[in-house]
Amino acid sequence: MQLDAALLAWLFLVGAPEQAPAAATPVKYLSAGEVAKAIREAPAGPLAAVPLATAQEYRVFGIRRGAVGEAEIHEREIDVWYVISGRGSLITGGTMPGAKTTGPGELRSSGIQGGETREVGPGDVVTIAAGVPHWLSRVDGEVQYLVIKVAAAKP
Repeated sequence: MQLDAALLAWLFLVGAPEQAPAAATPVKYLSAGEVAKAIREAPAGPLAAVPLATAQEYRVFGIRRGAVGEAEIHEREIDVWYVISGRGSLITGGTMPGAKTTGPGELRSSGIQGGETREVGPGDVVTIAAGVPHWLSRVDGEVQYLVIKVAAAKP
């Protein structure tokens, strides 16, 4: 969907690690209630991503996903997901036919060929290494999750 690509490109530019303040607060605390409220109050729709914490080496987003989006590769970031509520199918690996660059180190495609499918639900944690295609290919109603984006070590 075009909305996903545009929103994710905007989030990448606005929240890119290079743009984080040099002197980040050493501790940022968000209660479970604050996280739930931020995600709950995000706009309904295919995808809403709420920035929760940002520093030079990481970004944390609360995600509210109401529909399947695009497959993606982050060449310079590791994703760590923690599923809060809802269920869906996550495909990792494989190839992304017709992938297009949407930002520095960011690729998107309409789907994945091959790969491994996992059912994800509340309490699940998934880590996705930099460079690995991934796609939430099925969403049952709505899925809420945290994504922690960690800068990958440079080769």
